[in-house]
Amino acid sequence: MYRKILLAAAFSVTIFGGLVQAETQTNGIPAEKVAALSEKLKPLFGDVPDQLNKTPIAGVYEVVFGTDMIYVSADGRYFFSGDLIDGQTRTNLSEAARTDARKLEMDKVLEQDAVEFKAKGEQKHLLTVFTDIDCGFCVRLHREVPKLNELGVTVRYLAYPRAGVGSPSYKKLVNVWCAEDKLEAMNKSKSGETIADKECENPVAEQFELGRKVGVNGTPALVASNGTLISGFRPADQLVKLLDDMVASESAAN
Repeated sequence: MYRKILLAAAFSVTIFGGLVQAETQTNGIPAEKVAALSEKLKPLFGDVPDQLNKTPIAGVYEVVFGTDMIYVSADGRYFFSGDLIDGQTRTNLSEAARTDARKLEMDKVLEQDAVEFKAKGEQKHLLTVFTDIDCGFCVRLHREVPKLNELGVTVRYLAYPRAGVGSPSYKKLVNVWCAEDKLEAMNKSKSGETIADKECENPVAEQFELGRKVGVNGTPALVASNGTLISGFRPADQLVKLLDDMVASESAAN
């Protein structure tokens, strides 16, 4: 979504002007450089980026919106989209940045806004799952949740009504999030039972937008603790192996 905005039109001075005030978002880039870029780019676009990062290429900066990004020259004249690859290590630097950005977004999710099926005993992994009640593969994944819990995985559900806000799927998710016992309501809904209509202040619409922001385009969409996006259904054993391998790989790299 953000990439389309970036490529279609563009920046206003408020983008980088806002970043000047937030050193944590500009990651050590001097304020005068950000201000200079803002002056060069003021004919373009209209949303405040989440981050402005340095890249390994001298004079090229990474501008991050959710998990989408563009690259801009230091003088603000040129910008381009696409993945930045380190040819020596064959590392996709853009994908690494997307993963980091996705992790930051997931870390902001409040526990009370999710429907959590907690691990039995020690928690080894936290798995965030964007779900839709009317998604067949989401139902299959939900059948794996007890086994995932037994294997030390906490499953944290966020809402993602594929048909959009206001759809029947959206209403079913609202009913779950507004239920007195959310876990029971989720279990019943995933079993095909109709649960009572409820209305309350809920995060379903916001979570749908969050999913779109971090790159979700279908369900189930799973996000590991490190921000890696895993699309589609996998059995519990395969998921745990994948999560274990991620942890081992990160440990070896550190």
